[in-house]
Amino acid sequence: MADYVPSPDEVTAAQSSGGGWTKKQLAEWGIPWPPPQGWRKHLERKWRGEDVAPPLRQEPDQDALF
Repeated sequence: MADYVPSPDEVTAAQSSGGGWTKKQLAEWGIPWPPPQGWRKHLERKWRGEDVAPPLRQEPDQDALF
């Protein structure tokens, strides 16, 4: 997990013109690829000093694959 936690404004500023973030940028913030749902709220809570668990990448269950 990355030591640096960006502010919500920094996260918004890093967004590309297409509306996303690069894999490299997310990795610098400690966010796995593909980014899990709620990753921005996770970073914001962490930036505010809350004790939060690392975001987990959501794997599809086997039924969704067939």
